[in-house]
Amino acid sequence: TWSKNLFLLHVPLLFALLTLLTACASVKPVVKIGLVAPFEGRERAVGYDAIYAARLAVRQANAAGGIGGSNGRGGYRVTLVALDDRGDPELAAQSAAALVVDPQVVAVVGHALPATTAAATGVYANAGLPFLPTGAPPFAASDPAALPAPFVAAYESVTPFDETPGPYAGPTYDAFALLWAALAQAEETGGGITRATVQEALRGLEYQGMTGTVFQP
Repeated sequence: TWSKNLFLLHVPLLFALLTLLTACASVKPVVKIGLVAPFEGRERAVGYDAIYAARLAVRQANAAGGIGGSNGRGGYRVTLVALDDRGDPELAAQSAAALVVDPQVVAVVGHALPATTAAATGVYANAGLPFLPTGAPPFAASDPAALPAPFVAAYESVTPFDETPGPYAGPTYDAFALLWAALAQAEETGGGITRATVQEALRGLEYQGMTGTVFQP
């Protein structure tokens, strides 16, 4: 009876341990993608237009099992790191510097405006952090009326008030789609997803997006 009671006492502990081990085995590696845009100030509409498209792209990627999968753990889970530069070049450079110091950030999309993009580009380049600048070709603002109806519906579903996509929604989404292709290629052929392997995968890579053919400028 004593042995039986001892066994019964250990059953919950063993179950908890097995559950913990199973959960640990199923944890996917994480990569972070930065998004920098003006979320406050005069140009805040640009930022909100972009962030909903970015959230949609990340949500869809994770729902599909993550990026890649040849690592044996079912793909990388993607996390979005969104920073506000308020359309200010000085703050844009500071935001870029903040992303550069996080080793899990393997690429950045933004800053949408010419002045802020110019202020941040050198920061990313010096750190070897891949950067897809929106607001200029091939990710220039585009006519939202030309966006496919399924995308519009999906975009509205991630906004708090069923907001409709604007000129920066399509290009931002296409930039993330190009990144997903680069990340998958880096994971498959580059031995893992790092800044260097993503940068290499982006070279010559093209993607037929909603706004046309996109690539790394």
